[in-house]
Amino acid sequence: MIRRSDQRAADHARYARQVVQTLAPHFDALTDPTTAATVEGSITAYLAAPYDGWEVILDSPSLANWRLKPDTGHRIRVACTRMPPRTPDAVQEQRDLERERAFTALVQEQAS
Repeated sequence: MIRRSDQRAADHARYARQVVQTLAPHFDALTDPTTAATVEGSITAYLAAPYDGWEVILDSPSLANWRLKPDTGHRIRVACTRMPPRTPDAVQEQRDLERERAFTALVQEQAS
């Protein structure tokens, strides 16, 4: 008989794998097996013991524009945290917001 905690851990691992597989075509770093495994492990650990400060950078660490962040219901979301330029760019901000929503919807749809 499978214990509830074992089943929950398996569900978390499956969700983490789905998130990485869903986002890999959009973030090159996730195509690297070592990076993918590290991100999956981080997501799984977060789901087992959630905390507000958790995040995973999806793009270049020097830019850190795209991240995974906590969402409601022990799930995660994609967030754009691009530093604002000296001259605000409303078009870029709107594009980032649209991509953020699209990635989050994709993750929620594919990984549920």
